[in-house]
Amino acid sequence: MKNYKDVKIGVYAISSGEPNEFIDRWLSSMRGADYIWVLVTKLNDPNYAYFKEKQKLDEFKDKLFVAEKEIKPWRFDVARNESMALVDKPCDALICTDIDEVLIEDFWDDYRKVVFEHPDFERVYYKFAWKHDSESGEPTTIFWYDKTQHVEGYKWFFAVHEALLSEADKYGYKGQYFLDENKIYLHHYPDNKKTRAWYFDLLKLRNEENERDVYGYYYLAREYTFYGDWLHSLKALLPLYNLLSLPKELKTPEVARASQDPFMYAATCIMAGNSYAKLGILDEAEKFFVKAINASPTLVDGYVCLAQLYAYSNRPQQSRDVLSQAQKNCKQLVDWRIRLYRWRAWKWLQIQADALSWEGKYEEAMQVMLKAEEDIKTTDDKAFATAEQFYIDKAFIEKHLQNKGVSYEK
Repeated sequence: MKNYKDVKIGVYAISSGEPNEFIDRWLSSMRGADYIWVLVTKLNDPNYAYFKEKQKLDEFKDKLFVAEKEIKPWRFDVARNESMALVDKPCDALICTDIDEVLIEDFWDDYRKVVFEHPDFERVYYKFAWKHDSESGEPTTIFWYDKTQHVEGYKWFFAVHEALLSEADKYGYKGQYFLDENKIYLHHYPDNKKTRAWYFDLLKLRNEENERDVYGYYYLAREYTFYGDWLHSLKALLPLYNLLSLPKELKTPEVARASQDPFMYAATCIMAGNSYAKLGILDEAEKFFVKAINASPTLVDGYVCLAQLYAYSNRPQQSRDVLSQAQKNCKQLVDWRIRLYRWRAWKWLQIQADALSWEGKYEEAMQVMLKAEEDIKTTDDKAFATAEQFYIDKAFIEKHLQNKGVSYEK
């Protein structure tokens, strides 16, 4: 290759039941690839005919390749491996994307440059916006993503939340590289009409197949929290916590690798703490939030959760002290388990107002709550605030003011 523009990039994907407009949007953002392969994973799915029509367009002629194969029983790892098997053109690098995702135009040149400079790469990371505010469109969940690879030596594992693993030593791949940290390259715009209910069966299957699968436990526990099932969340989290807490010499290679994840232990403790708090077991909640802070002292989530717990437990000064520590120690980090709203002014002000209310300073607490409410601007903001009991707390303060016959400016 004489320069980076000679690097050949291929894209592969799976599809079934996707709206035509999703396919159009996805194909438009994949134009920068040299080749595109799509596996339609259900027979007689209209996506197949639609992709075949797209093949006839000049811009996709000799570039877009489509096949169909029924994947039964459904597993994401099998589907992705079957779609990867379609790759039959010489490519220097691949990327796997989904039909509800969009790559920005800069990705193609930036990816090619890294591959040109590091042709034996093992993985190239790029920033991914998994969730966006429904009104403003601003990303609300951002993390580094890694669905990049060579043609040979890679395989997908796990029935759901599948992972792409490589035989790096066998093929001589080495090095992990990162695209521009100031760019979000991939954006996720899901079809919100689709249900997640069937995820549970696949998550349970993953858990049954891999008793020491750290991420499998975490994903299953998180899924239970989406439905407010805090007890079952804890039942999945505690084996995970025990695995992560094993002495180094007793950890399997899989657990040892997961333990190197800088946020897995803290994220596990935070979810366990929240589950205990929801169940009213506050001593255990406090213990796990403290563990999270000690494990990841620059991660704000543990501090905010602990400060909120103290504010709800008539420990107002401790609540303020924890927020002060967070302000001093924390920095904004990028990870798929981090909740960006925990940096928002409304959340910190809510905690301060809750602390004031326990001191009987309801008028001051209400003024702080009203200031916090100014920062709740979009529908998604309101959803997060509702989940964090913001409006319940505000109503609690209002009731005490009414009982005292105190009015306030709304």
